[in-house]
Amino acid sequence: MTTLAGAVPRMMRPAPGQNYPRSGFPLEVSTPLGQGRVNQLGGVFINGRPLPNHIRHKIVEMAHHGIRPCVISRQLRVSHGCVSKILCRYQETGSIRPGAIGGSKPKQVTTPDVEKKIEEYKRENAGMFSWEIRDKLLKDGVCDRNTVPSVSSISRILRSKFGKGEEEEAELERKEAEESDKKTKHSIDGILSERGKADRSPQTRSEVGILFAASGSGFAPWQSGKEAHPC
Repeated sequence: MTTLAGAVPRMMRPAPGQNYPRSGFPLEVSTPLGQGRVNQLGGVFINGRPLPNHIRHKIVEMAHHGIRPCVISRQLRVSHGCVSKILCRYQETGSIRPGAIGGSKPKQVTTPDVEKKIEEYKRENAGMFSWEIRDKLLKDGVCDRNTVPSVSSISRILRSKFGKGEEEEAELERKEAEESDKKTKHSIDGILSERGKADRSPQTRSEVGILFAASGSGFAPWQSGKEAHPC
């Protein structure tokens, strides 16, 4: 390429078959567990596979020593989202084991001890709903988030033991909602009626009469036999 003296040479586009070496880490690497990839921090991971247990232990151990998740992420070369997920799961369940990958959740089998506790709660409070029983099982430490039965399972147990199912619970909820609406309506009607009485009180009328007298009309709206309308 020939250029004039003092001129800046133009950039040349590479030929289609010309390859340039790439800097940084390779996109794919071979590991004993299979074909892996490299994240932005330089750590190797296998897509769709959980982190090894020794790395999970290290994450929890570093967190116990007060190291922040962002620092753990940089030192272990694990993504920040993965570190946060492992720590949140450990905080909720006390386990570092990975969750299920894909598919539906396994069916929860309620143990006899949990069933007895459900019956006990229902006998103590016959009006307790299934979702309230579920919350109480968690609150009292009878179950954790992984072992607590679903609301439908609790309703099924109550139906088999006490003959009460979701239909009766729905009926009770409907009655409670109606009572709540009645109380709200009654309170609003009471407020409006009290306001109406206050507006029609003799003291209020006398005050309005004084205002009309001061304005020169000489009479109040209720003295003319006609209703007063706003402008």
